[in-house]
Amino acid sequence: MVTSVNEQLKTVETDTVHAQKAQPLQQQQEDTPAYYNSRISMVEEYVGARNLTMYPHKFQITMRIPEFREKYGSIQSGNKVEETVQLAGRVLAIRSSSRNLYFMELHAEGSYVQIMSSRNSYGDDWEIHKILRRGDVVGVKGIPGRSERGELSIYPVSIQLLSPCLHMLPSKISGLRDKEARFRQRYLDLMLNLNSRKTFQIRSKIISYIRQFLDNMGFLEVETPTMSLDVGGANARPFKTHHNDLDIDMYLRIAPELYLKKLIVGGLDRVYEIGKLFRNEGIDLTHNPEFTSCEFYYAYADYNDLMDITERLLSGMVYSIFNTYELRYQPNENAEPVLLNFRPPFRRVSMIDELERKLNITLPRDFYSDEAT
Repeated sequence: MVTSVNEQLKTVETDTVHAQKAQPLQQQQEDTPAYYNSRISMVEEYVGARNLTMYPHKFQITMRIPEFREKYGSIQSGNKVEETVQLAGRVLAIRSSSRNLYFMELHAEGSYVQIMSSRNSYGDDWEIHKILRRGDVVGVKGIPGRSERGELSIYPVSIQLLSPCLHMLPSKISGLRDKEARFRQRYLDLMLNLNSRKTFQIRSKIISYIRQFLDNMGFLEVETPTMSLDVGGANARPFKTHHNDLDIDMYLRIAPELYLKKLIVGGLDRVYEIGKLFRNEGIDLTHNPEFTSCEFYYAYADYNDLMDITERLLSGMVYSIFNTYELRYQPNENAEPVLLNFRPPFRRVSMIDELERKLNITLPRDFYSDEAT
């Protein structure tokens, strides 16, 4: 049942006109030990007076925020749906245009919804609004609707503090731009940078697509030892460790190649492994001592078959994830982006012919001759 919001929330919609003039709460404070101690005291006083706990055991959600937006996205401005839902997420913005009206952004899973809280329609314990801060995880029970200004919202009858944020988050405007801080405090990076969350999601889709692609071709996924007595399969410096029970030195693998080839010898004609490798070497934009690789072996196939597989894998994966074959690649924000086109068929070149053309030389065709060696 859809009805007008105006009757029950008349004051809310009147004050919404002034919402843009509302100032973010606590925007000017810095994350200091004094703020941390003050925040703990504030929350402990609130929960202690109500015989609550700072970290409740359970809050039952009825839907996720992305599901909320999908289900109620068609609500017209100024209307609400006479249903009660329970959402949970992290508050990343708080504004107040009066003591009786608060606006909050509730974020979860890369999506958000506005909390439009009016004292006229709220239940008991309005005081909770005074202790909420950016970064708090809350549970909200309320009614779906859309404000007069067109913002999809939940109109709460109750808000429960699930996990208080005891530190001041970086400003939403300036964000978390220091690269070292982003990498060392990945949780902050994920809270504040939507692109970082998308990177995690795309990586997961890439791994899933590769696994499904090889499975559909009849490959068998296997796991090979991460530690071994010998180092092989690649030319790289290994990490060394010690097995206390056996009292022997061992090495973290630099490649799974030798183990996978032994499986081929044993009669498993198509095998692959997606897993971690470790190489005790330099670090740059494209190299990390710990990284994930995919390595597969395919009996009775040659490099022409592998080129076919590579073309189908890359083009299909890009289109499956991005719904296009063309991607803009810009690893350096100060450089111009490069347009990459994964539309099949890929251009195929002869390595020798291409080297001769690029280097303007003639290479011997007999690679076992004295001239070639």
